[in-house]
Amino acid sequence: MKRYNANQPAPYGLYISPRHLDIRFVGADGEPLEGKAGVEYRRIPTWLIVVFGPALGGIFVLAFPLLVLGAVIGTLGAAVVKAFGHRHGYVARSGWQPAAAYFDKKQGPHAEGEARAPELDDLEAEVTPKADAEKRETE
Repeated sequence: MKRYNANQPAPYGLYISPRHLDIRFVGADGEPLEGKAGVEYRRIPTWLIVVFGPALGGIFVLAFPLLVLGAVIGTLGAAVVKAFGHRHGYVARSGWQPAAAYFDKKQGPHAEGEARAPELDDLEAEVTPKADAEKRETE
């Protein structure tokens, strides 16, 4: 196959550059092959286009509805996962922090008689009604 460079006069036909994934059409003999500078193009023989053109068109016609259906299902699925994740994402989040236990310099568990911090009581009073409401909502 003869090779043509961009902006070089070329005969009528369809030209392809496989390295750059570029296809160009020349409408009349002697017209310059418009394309990217410094790119080499090869002419596709007409008989090859006549034989494989209808086959490629048929594959496209048969596959396009499946591509559209896949895109719609993917979009709807992503929306459902996103909505569900925003509402119930806290369930999947892990609260386990082994490094935090290592950096806690206290030795051993807290003693039974040790007084609780007052902010823990306030936090528990705030969280308990929310947890109860959430349990009632899921039942």
